[in-house]
Amino acid sequence: MIAVSDNYLVEVHLERLHVSDIGLSALSNCFNLEIFLTWKFYTYLRLQHAQNAGLIAVAEHCKYLRKLHINGWRINRIGNEVLIAIAKQRMNLQELVLIGVNPSSVSLEAIATNCQKLERLGLCGSETIADMEILCIASKCVTYDGLKRARLKSSLHPSLLTN
Repeated sequence: MIAVSDNYLVEVHLERLHVSDIGLSALSNCFNLEIFLTWKFYTYLRLQHAQNAGLIAVAEHCKYLRKLHINGWRINRIGNEVLIAIAKQRMNLQELVLIGVNPSSVSLEAIATNCQKLERLGLCGSETIADMEILCIASKCVTYDGLKRARLKSSLHPSLLTN
């Protein structure tokens, strides 16, 4: 992964890599990043909030993101702070897939309110999706340009990542 100050990088796929906040923060310098996909985050750090800071940096600095997939399966360290940071900055976000991430109704409400262009939402392997979270997602469906596809699954399945 080389992404220190290459402002021309527009797409990054991280697959089965040991990526810490340091690597993710380096990617946040790629201001023109439009597509950021992860497949199985592993972490060097065993801190409670490892990887939140790096993902928040990506959310805050990569303002052109259209497609964001975060696979936090089994690390259970990606918090609502990340999702709220995404919601604050993601006016262009069209697709958001969260695997093994446990969003709250607060973070989903922020995403539904701020991510006006969101067309596809995938939530997989979340332990927190209940009535309030479904209400937040459903509220996004009533807008004119609202959500066109939502996939909610209780277990990891590769079809979540396909069209």
